[in-house]
Amino acid sequence: MRFFLSCLMALAAAAPAFAQPGWAQGEPIIEAQIVSDVSQAQPGTEFHIGIHQLMPEGWHTYWRNPGDNGLPIEIDWTLPDGVEIGEIAWPAPIDLPLTADIMDYGYKDEVTLPMPVRLSDGFEGDSLTLVADATWLVCEDICIPEERVLELTLAVGEAPVRDEAGYWYIQAALDAVPMPDPAVSAELGEVSDQIVLALTGGDFERPQDAIRDLRFYPFKAGLIRHAATQEHRMVEDRTVLVIAPGYAAEDRVQTSRGGVVTYEVNENGRWESRMLEIAPALLVDDMTLDDTVSDVTMPVNYIVIFLLALGGGLILNLMPCVFPILSIKVLKFVQVAHADAAKVRQQGLFFLAGVLVSFVGLAAILVGLREFGLPVGWGFQLQLPIVVAALSVLLFAIGLNLLGVFEVGTRLMGLGSGLAEAPGGRGAFFTGVLAVVVAAPCVGPLAAGALGLALTQPAIIVILVSAAMGLGLALPFVALCFAPGLLRLLPKPGAWMVTFRQLLAFPMFGSALWLVWVISIQSGPAGVLLVGTAMVLLSFGVWALGQGGPVWKAIGVIGLLGAVVSTGWVARMPGEDPAVSVSVSEEAWSPARVAELRAEGRAVFVDVTAAWCVTCQVNKIRVLNQGDVQAAFDAYDVAFLRADWTNRNETIAQLIRDHGQAGVPLYLLYPVGGGPAQVLPTVLTRDGVIAALDRATRR
Repeated sequence: MRFFLSCLMALAAAAPAFAQPGWAQGEPIIEAQIVSDVSQAQPGTEFHIGIHQLMPEGWHTYWRNPGDNGLPIEIDWTLPDGVEIGEIAWPAPIDLPLTADIMDYGYKDEVTLPMPVRLSDGFEGDSLTLVADATWLVCEDICIPEERVLELTLAVGEAPVRDEAGYWYIQAALDAVPMPDPAVSAELGEVSDQIVLALTGGDFERPQDAIRDLRFYPFKAGLIRHAATQEHRMVEDRTVLVIAPGYAAEDRVQTSRGGVVTYEVNENGRWESRMLEIAPALLVDDMTLDDTVSDVTMPVNYIVIFLLALGGGLILNLMPCVFPILSIKVLKFVQVAHADAAKVRQQGLFFLAGVLVSFVGLAAILVGLREFGLPVGWGFQLQLPIVVAALSVLLFAIGLNLLGVFEVGTRLMGLGSGLAEAPGGRGAFFTGVLAVVVAAPCVGPLAAGALGLALTQPAIIVILVSAAMGLGLALPFVALCFAPGLLRLLPKPGAWMVTFRQLLAFPMFGSALWLVWVISIQSGPAGVLLVGTAMVLLSFGVWALGQGGPVWKAIGVIGLLGAVVSTGWVARMPGEDPAVSVSVSEEAWSPARVAELRAEGRAVFVDVTAAWCVTCQVNKIRVLNQGDVQAAFDAYDVAFLRADWTNRNETIAQLIRDHGQAGVPLYLLYPVGGGPAQVLPTVLTRDGVIAALDRATRR
């Protein structure tokens, strides 16, 4: 078992490691300035400016549709009265493949993003100043958000005066902007479960062998699989691209079909590069494809992802956040195991259904958040204080029930823990649901690579990976239900079961206490007071309901309602910013601080953590807070930064995604002398950390 666990941990740690040799980052990474095609502007005329970016070798920025990852530039302008700036005219992008299944769109080396500027006829003054507060994401093997305030001052006079350097920057950029061709018509739709782009007119009247490297870049992500092969063929005298659909293909085909096509055309034996902006109409006629793009065979890396997810689910059974929940069901299981094997098998199937429904439901929520452009990551539900508070009260209630304070028959437990405690299929189903809810903080570390890659894939892959993880969690229990030989090994029911049932209450109280500690970070002391009040009101309400009589029942219901209100009020508590609550030996993480420390020639260790992450806390206690490890940090002069993801933080979420993970813990070690960060295993050892510090500080 130890060898098996070690192998899974190694695979999980290796899965997101896409590191390649790269340029050593500095401060700043991108050289940026505002350029203009005039040094003097004339009122009543239009001219162009542009954001000119010079990127080091290996680094890139993003197009308007960044592809599977990344963010386009955002600009907040401060302008004098009488000046208007139009939208960016985007030069055509290039492919930026990360893996065989992840493709980004953007720019390398150098790019100018031009914009038209209109100066009103009545503009007063002999100069104008344009100020841009610009943010962009620059990536190599790691991604770093940069923010820069750029400024340009131009003279204003009776006639425009060309700025020679700026003019050629702008002109080259405008020449690289795809323009529509009235002679070309385009249609886009779905045929045989593929995205089909049909082009006619202009260059596309030529035979198939006169056009090569035809590629479509949609303006909106999700229409196509960005990394998929784009197959060029002739169908019914039309030039056609056949592409695998993306995760939002059905919606995008109906609403967002615009994009750019790039290609090469044979002109008298010489290949010339061309580009074109298109706004395809909806393809409505029936097109027959002889053979569609083959996408049936699952890539090997998907198989690895599914195996990692399955293994992560298996290991979840041993985690402290899951084991107490499963023990409750095993206790019920023992009561019927020797009497009715058919009922046992039925419970196993209901448990499996509860686990799979919950995992798939969480995956569907993640996909939905992604569709709305929100940052996603596994364990995101525990970033909501109200969810943590409700879960802590629920576990407290289960503990009271296990101690015999009240029986399952009360209405309260029919709504909460009684769903998991209930006999038969209903209890088995909701035990599976509860196990998944409390397992979420443990899932990220055990299958980070699987989830990280899955969240960049179409919705069906996200759901299948989540289902594989659920299957791993449920597999031991289901196997026990269907293996008669294992049933005979179970102890017979007896008095020991009462003692064991009561013993299980204390892990429940421990889990509830841990969640209250999480609340103390998320919502501060007031949040802890509210959760404690909810627990008291819950206990009082349950006790009152057990006294009998209408008056006591009314009092009990009021107590339970008070517990609900107190729990819900936690969401209104502001709490602290955990990113600044650091110890003496730590600093709060930020991309700028990493760049500063590396510019000083120091190695940097980044602990991406969260209070609700069990593995994070175990690693702190067993490894990071140990004296010999702390001494190694001092001896090697390695800076220790903490990125706390207990509460929502989009910048930290992006950092996690940039390293191929879906949750925490994530440990990054930036070496001396530059280069990409090393991703350390999610389960740390003292010797492993000290050895990594030694390697990172060798010059």
